[in-house]
Amino acid sequence: MEDTMTAPLWRRRAVLLSGLGLAAASLSSQVRLSRQRQADATAPTSSTQKGFASQLDPEGSQSGATGPLRLGWSPWADAEVMSLIAQRVIQQAYNLPVERVMADIGIQYASVARGDLDLMLMAWLPLTHKDYWTRVRDRVLDFGSMYSGRLGWVVPDYVDASELRSIADLRKPELAARFDNTVQGIDPGSGLNQASEQALVDYNLGDMRLVASSSAAMTAVLDKAIREQRWVVVTSWTPHWMFARYKLRFLEDPQLVFGGVEWIHALGRKGLDRDHPDLAGFLSRFQIPDRELSDLLLMANERSADVAVEDYLDRHPARIRYWTTGMIS
Repeated sequence: MEDTMTAPLWRRRAVLLSGLGLAAASLSSQVRLSRQRQADATAPTSSTQKGFASQLDPEGSQSGATGPLRLGWSPWADAEVMSLIAQRVIQQAYNLPVERVMADIGIQYASVARGDLDLMLMAWLPLTHKDYWTRVRDRVLDFGSMYSGRLGWVVPDYVDASELRSIADLRKPELAARFDNTVQGIDPGSGLNQASEQALVDYNLGDMRLVASSSAAMTAVLDKAIREQRWVVVTSWTPHWMFARYKLRFLEDPQLVFGGVEWIHALGRKGLDRDHPDLAGFLSRFQIPDRELSDLLLMANERSADVAVEDYLDRHPARIRYWTTGMIS
């Protein structure tokens, strides 16, 4: 097996994001998708589904005629809220039932390419998921980006940028000491931690050590340091609610260990645009400003994803109107 730490950048990035998911979800999702597909092939179509299918797809389609629209999602905060928004909008605007299917990101790519899933909303391009994208790009539809994302090391904005602007600046022993020679990490098996270990090597940060913990522990360490106005550097990513709660900035990454800014795309199975042209129009317009998404994630963290999504949809009727009709109020 290829060593992750010496793999090309795009492959390390693919590991990074996939590492944020739950490995156990992969197998369970495979089983679920397989069982659901078998059930759909043998179960009689309900009267409601027949009416729905005859109204929107009289000639039958790969998936839409036989059951709900299947939307893949991963157990990441942004994936949860975006999939919930899409589910609510599609069901309410187009009267299409939507089933959210949790699956590992690699399985989502393969399932959309096969037509087992109709949609996925977590395609990090161009680098993070380059490997997956290269394998399926001729067998899926790309509806474009919905928001941007980034991975790397983050410090509170009160850390003087004239003294510390880049990860490379941490080579200075006096600066490393200001952070207790520590970078606060997340889950030890996550790709983000693996990339951070690589950053220690690539930037020759022999005086620094990476402390593995969890995403919850990372935010707790950050919160405590900010309340005490201490210098702290943590591994993190956007979109994340912490950027709505605190004033933070990424350290520059001139060697692109973390890859730079990415765009998160919506992908659909081949034929989805033909089967549901109105839905395809929505997906091509489904974009959310990064700041609004950060605020949405903050509310989801403080209350729940369902509450935050309902609140967002209630407060942005003009945006929903544009998404679903293309009309600007």
